[in-house]
Amino acid sequence: MKLSEEQQEIIDTPGNIIVSASAGTGKTHTLVSKITKDLQENNTHKVIAAITFTVKAAKEIKKRMRVDTTSSFIGTNNRFAISEVIKPFARDVFNPKLKIKGVDYSIKHKTFNECLDYLKSQGIVGVYADTKRDFIFELALYIVKSSLACQLYLKSKYFKLYIDEYQDCDKEMHNFFMYICKKLKIQLFIVGDEKQSIYVWRGACPEAMNEIRKSNDFSKKKLRKNFRSCQQIQNYSNLLMSATSNLYSPCRNKNSIILMSALSDDWADKVKQYLNLNAKCALLRHSNKDAKNDALELNNMGMDFTYIPKLPISEISTNVKWLYNAIAQYFIFSEYSIYDLIDDIPEKYIDDKEIIGPLQNKLKILKESLLDNFELASSTMENIASSLGYVTELKHIELLRKTVSEKRQSTLAFRMNELPHVATTVHSSKGLEYDQVIIFANDYDLDNENDIYNHYVAVTRAISKLIIIILKDDVQQHRGKQFCSKLNKRFSNQNVDLQDIMTIV
Repeated sequence: MKLSEEQQEIIDTPGNIIVSASAGTGKTHTLVSKITKDLQENNTHKVIAAITFTVKAAKEIKKRMRVDTTSSFIGTNNRFAISEVIKPFARDVFNPKLKIKGVDYSIKHKTFNECLDYLKSQGIVGVYADTKRDFIFELALYIVKSSLACQLYLKSKYFKLYIDEYQDCDKEMHNFFMYICKKLKIQLFIVGDEKQSIYVWRGACPEAMNEIRKSNDFSKKKLRKNFRSCQQIQNYSNLLMSATSNLYSPCRNKNSIILMSALSDDWADKVKQYLNLNAKCALLRHSNKDAKNDALELNNMGMDFTYIPKLPISEISTNVKWLYNAIAQYFIFSEYSIYDLIDDIPEKYIDDKEIIGPLQNKLKILKESLLDNFELASSTMENIASSLGYVTELKHIELLRKTVSEKRQSTLAFRMNELPHVATTVHSSKGLEYDQVIIFANDYDLDNENDIYNHYVAVTRAISKLIIIILKDDVQQHRGKQFCSKLNKRFSNQNVDLQDIMTIV
């Protein structure tokens, strides 16, 4: 993929860099290109470390690399701290005979000294009972500060660390990386966006990026251009947000965005003439009820749209949600293996392949008991969650049971991106993209911050066409007019009117 001017400037900038990278801006491509250039220009024996939050992200970086990285480290945060600092140098700090056997996330203590005493006596790295604190990185920092051998090792091996999704680093990780940078003089390339922090619940410290931006030791760069959508849709999404409104670039084509007035009983017929049914399309609504009804309307007009139901486990909003999603897929899809499940585990809690065998045995028991032995299933699920550092609830296990029992509907939800035409909620569409997107203006109050965000998400799912429908029924006509009025107010900062960037019909 050709590099943009923004990306090329980042790649050509030497020294410590912090990059603010919004979704869809080619962050991984930029990261890989920067690593490639730095390695090609490296004239020393030193290598690099590319550090991510998940095994899956590390694999994606490895897959994209086109230079030799066999001597470099490409892996997760915890694996770097454990394999490069804790295991080789704990004995240098605590006891020459100490042997670190591994990490056990079910061993929890309240204080640093309690964790340390257990490590010294058992050779096992545990964790804090408070999930917002990070013993592994606190220990790693303690060791690197205390061990001259560790400092010399890191300084002699690495010339730069590349850290992805920095907004999800906790305070202990941040302190560790800043010590590596400022005291050991190993350069850092940091990528992230505090607006996208998803791990605040477990101690993520997105404000750390602001702290780094204030530092004179770092060059500050931004990636703002959305590579997913066509220019017209980019213009629309950029004008929605004050931070990106100056990226507006006039274009002649106005056919990529259609603003359509219609009635509740004729919108489906009107929208048909603007769709290419040979290309993927998503209708996105605020509620599941509207998405389901609209799918029926489109099907009645001869368009084959599949309503994507809400997964029962989507009601889980705690930090254990990922686990139920992973287990449900493991049970529903034969091609989703134990290794896929391991790859989906958030890095904070696990990084050790030794868990695969025991976990597979527990999952077998859970699968056999989930539908007809709830007591056994509950105790097994509790055991699985506990071994990964989580607490589960009976109501969550019931939602898992319901998700697995409704296999056909659940399959649709998990495979939504493989279907040509879908109707679903905006929330369910996050992370996906479609050639064409249909939305309803009446779903959004552009004075509401959450509605603006949801509208932005819906708009940026579209690649080549966005159709916005304003329902003009008596009950909904007022909100539709308000939508246009508020859009014009937002666009006025760049002296842009609605008719400048869309076709109004």
